[in-house]
Formats: sequence, structure tokens, C-alpha cells
Amino acid sequence: MDLVEVEKRDSNPITVRHPWELARFEIVNSLLKDVIKNDPNYNVLDIGCGDIFFISKLSSLYPQTNFYAIDIAFTDDIISKLKKVAAGQNIFLFKSLDEANFHLKKPADLVLLLDVVEHIEDDKGFLKSLHDNKGINNDTHVMITVPAYQGLFCSHDHFLGHYRRYTNTTLLNTLNECGFKKEKLGYFFSTLIGPRIIQVIKEKIIKPDLGKETTGLVEWNKGAGFTNFVKNILLFDYNVYKVIKKITGLSLPGLSNYILCKKRVL
Repeated sequence: MDLVEVEKRDSNPITVRHPWELARFEIVNSLLKDVIKNDPNYNVLDIGCGDIFFISKLSSLYPQTNFYAIDIAFTDDIISKLKKVAAGQNIFLFKSLDEANFHLKKPADLVLLLDVVEHIEDDKGFLKSLHDNKGINNDTHVMITVPAYQGLFCSHDHFLGHYRRYTNTTLLNTLNECGFKKEKLGYFFSTLIGPRIIQVIKEKIIKPDLGKETTGLVEWNKGAGFTNFVKNILLFDYNVYKVIKKITGLSLPGLSNYILCKKRVL
């Protein structure tokens, strides 16, 4: 969860979660199964990690792996609170990539940029600087997720401070221009396209409240049963997408994009 929403949350940030977050974790984790290792020499950087929900769950699956949580929005108070959340896990918190690099004994094995790049005005400048950063090398995997389709830009994006949304083509072209090569590329959350189209149409008719305080993730208060039901619908959606892509080679549209890549050897 983005730190801008954590401030609106009264409970522990690792308790009740929106099914979107739970499903996204399982999808990204499945995409990383051939990459990530449970190894004390394996280092994962989660840049723009927010409330560390994602890597806390990842750390529980890979307890020997080292996780470096990085977010420029971290304050000393936030770090103090999140250290309590991460107690007993190999999670280290930093305010910048340079600060994390100082503690790394070797380049990272995996970098996570999960719904981060859309927040950066100069996305290409940022990705080029990441490409040249001493904290990664040609063997480092980079996993990126971003929101899909600029035509679906709405009040949700405005609240979170998004500059843009992507397609597979624009995401791939951006990464190619910045010196990265694709390993995996696709969409997920196809069933959420319809509700978002309805929202966009509605906002063209009725001016949205751009002063609202949350996007809805932080307000989720349904029980575990209903939460898991919705999560499983989203996971079924992704599994159908995978089957169709495998059989036909076609990528169905989705509300999110992902790309797994590495630095291109120049």
C-alpha cells in the first residue's frame, strides 16, 4: 500500500488487506518463482516499497533471503513503526537506494518496482539512472508493475499522484530505451477493466471529488471469507489469461502491466 494511504489507516498495516493487494502478491510471486531464491546471499531491493506489505509476505516465504525496503517517503517515525512490523524478518529499511547500496556487499539479485514508475515524472530518467546504478549488474532481475491504459486515467490516479498509465508496447519501449531487455511481459486483472471503464465514463458526466482522502484500498473492511472470494476471482482471471496467452499467443488487456527484465549488455 502506498504510504499516502497508510496515513489514513488506523490498524496495523499487515492485517486486513484489499483482495487486489492479495491477488497482486500471488501473481507477482508466481512470476518470480524461477528467479527468487531462499538464500542468505540473495538480495532483493524493493524500491518504493510503501508499507512493506509485499516484502513482508515475500520474506515469510523466503526467510533466508535479504530484503531491502526503500522508500523516499520514509520518515524516522515510519521506519521505527515498520521495524516493529518486520521484527524477526530479514528486512532492512532505507530512505534511498544510495543508502541501501552502502549496506549491500554485492549487487542486488532482484529489484522490485511495484506500481512505482507511474509516480515518477521523468520515468525514463529514473530508469536510466537505475540501469547505471552500482547496486545492480547484468545479472540483476528487475520486476516492474504499472497501471495499464492511459485512457483509463481517472480520480484514482490523480489521488495517488500518477503521471501516466502504460500499455505493453509503451512499457517495453520505455525499458528498451533505458537499456533493459525483456524476459516476461503481460497484463493482469482483466476483469477489472470493465468497472474502470464505467468509472471513467461516470467521471466524464459527474465531476469526481479530487479532494478525497483514499482510493478505497485503505477502507476495505470485509470479512476474510468475502475477501478471499474476491481475491480468488482475480486469480482465476489471471490463470485464464495465462492459458489463453499460452494457446493463442494473444495478450488479453488488463488493468495492470508487468515486465520482468534485465540490463541489456551493451
